[in-house]
Amino acid sequence: MQGGGMDPSTLTNLAEPLSAHPLFKTQDIDDARHRVAGKFCAHDLTPGPQHRRFEARHNHVAGQSLSLNYLSYGCEVAINPGELDRFYLIQLPLAGTAAVRNGKAEVAAGVGQASVLNPTRDTCMTWHQGCRKLLMQVDRAALHRLAEDLLGRPLGEAVLFDPHVDLRRPGLQRWQKSLFAAISLAQNGAAFGTQMHPHQARLEEELILGFLTHQPSSISHSLQQGAHTGQDLLPSFQLRRAVDYIRSNLAEPLTLAGIASEARCSLRSLQLGFKAHFNCTPMQYLTRERLNHAHYLLQSLPSDHRVNAVAFDAGFSHLGRFSIAYRAAFGQSPRETLRQGGPA
Repeated sequence: MQGGGMDPSTLTNLAEPLSAHPLFKTQDIDDARHRVAGKFCAHDLTPGPQHRRFEARHNHVAGQSLSLNYLSYGCEVAINPGELDRFYLIQLPLAGTAAVRNGKAEVAAGVGQASVLNPTRDTCMTWHQGCRKLLMQVDRAALHRLAEDLLGRPLGEAVLFDPHVDLRRPGLQRWQKSLFAAISLAQNGAAFGTQMHPHQARLEEELILGFLTHQPSSISHSLQQGAHTGQDLLPSFQLRRAVDYIRSNLAEPLTLAGIASEARCSLRSLQLGFKAHFNCTPMQYLTRERLNHAHYLLQSLPSDHRVNAVAFDAGFSHLGRFSIAYRAAFGQSPRETLRQGGPA
């Protein structure tokens, strides 16, 4: 994702994330159960002793393969969905605590300790009073395809994650920042919903792959083994294919899966190859090439040309983030480069 986004601590303090996308607010238990089930799956919903405080709020915005959600119930509730079947559900408490069981694993969830529900394992939960959660729902088939692309081989069974999601781990901290940046885009109408981001597919791919890469799972050993043994390193001719494809399609909404497909390699091989040869990820390389192309255009075009047109032609969809990245790379704003023209 191209820079920017919302700081995690800021999001945690917000009263109601995704407020621009309200789905419902109700004090009717049956209505809440029915409407939540419409976005997730059928489930039992039983309020606790303080049931008079029940007030469900659900904000929801959908993408292509995942949805972002904010959900709270006002009082303690017991939730029993059984097996989710069609999707994974990553749950990040923004306030309060919850007891979550997925299969045989039990998670004492709270701020900094999230959970992920595997679709093939029985689930039951108790959200304690004051619990407010951010939920990322991921289509099971989409995650499975990306996992197979990542490994470069078919998987006969669903990926199983450790239900304990420790957001203090560095990799997951970075993933959480990407998630919050996506929520910020959705809140501002720049992604998800009816106004899909030009790079929506890449945005979702980054969120799913980030979680696949950093959250312990049934494929973690295979990913680590390939990295340690070098068995997944990219041959030079496949690396050249990837580089040529990137440079020829800078203005297009490229995805990691698309680049790997053109190079005819696995996602993991692509990642390791770029790390070994360029000391960066493929998407970081793409951003660098886009910035270099923008720099060339700004030096070549008339000084009255529009900066946002250059950003768009170079593959950037957000002028503010483009300007920040450009200044970091070249020490001046895009408008300053355009005004100065080419090198003397």
